[in-house]
Amino acid sequence: MWRRRAGIAGVLLLAGSLTTHAGAEPCSTAAKRIDMTASLRRAAEDRPVNITFATKARGVKLPAAVIETYPEEITIILQHEFDRLVVTDDGFEVGIWFNRKYARVTVPFDAVRALWDGTVQMCADGQPEQ
Repeated sequence: MWRRRAGIAGVLLLAGSLTTHAGAEPCSTAAKRIDMTASLRRAAEDRPVNITFATKARGVKLPAAVIETYPEEITIILQHEFDRLVVTDDGFEVGIWFNRKYARVTVPFDAVRALWDGTVQMCADGQPEQ
């Protein structure tokens, strides 16, 4: 289990996704899942990791108000303000804050549409299966 404690409650959320680069490999491949796992673990080392995922994909757990605000996808940035990051072979779970309210968020790798490790885009997908 990877942990990061935050002094200030909050998380940066972006509607839509960051600009993707043509030719980025799909996030759904076995090799990219290994890369995503490694990148997420580095988030615990104060390295920003940006994850764009489908909010209504199977297995995603988010507060209803967040899904209402971001019905298609959301980008979260894990750097300073998160805690109890747990990364598995199938996805991750992390504690973050939405409008000063703490929530545990679960994201299976099947829901991930894009992931950046710092400024490097690791992968990008079209629509994941829901």
